[in-house]
Amino acid sequence: MKNLRALGVALAVATVVATVAWGVHVTATPPAVPAGEAATTYDPADPREVAGAARDLFYGTVLRRIGSQEIAKLPSQVYEVEVRHTFKGRLRGTVTVTEADGEPQPAAGSSYVFATQPWDRDETGLHALITGSDPREVPDLGAPASPLQDAPGSQVRLHSGGPQTVAEYWAWAVEQQDTSPST
Repeated sequence: MKNLRALGVALAVATVVATVAWGVHVTATPPAVPAGEAATTYDPADPREVAGAARDLFYGTVLRRIGSQEIAKLPSQVYEVEVRHTFKGRLRGTVTVTEADGEPQPAAGSSYVFATQPWDRDETGLHALITGSDPREVPDLGAPASPLQDAPGSQVRLHSGGPQTVAEYWAWAVEQQDTSPST
């Protein structure tokens, strides 16, 4: 009987210690992703991974900013974009692209390479820029690929014999796309 009582007390003490330890761990450990930020499962500095993460990758011109809209509880800016060249996906004509508030916003009249995913399985017709793939202004597809599209930390470097124009760069990225999550 004494052994059962001792065992019961030991289990109760162990439960209290484990509960306190868990509470300390939860309150002392910062979240992996701060509130208001999104985690990516790809390296936004590697064009092959950007191509792999996007359902649609295209060159387009921003026609106008339509306005603000809350989408899936995320405040966003909404733009009308004319698709001028498709590297990946089936988008054609004029599409509606969203960018989360707080991210760099595209300017009306400027052209960019957009990496997007559809919202709500295409039911809304909206295409969100994938997290971390902030569009960079590109005057035309024949322009030289620049360090802006070959960010520091990227595994890809422009070199002789490699992609030289913006069009070649993104066509190569789609051809070599990497869909495995970054580590």
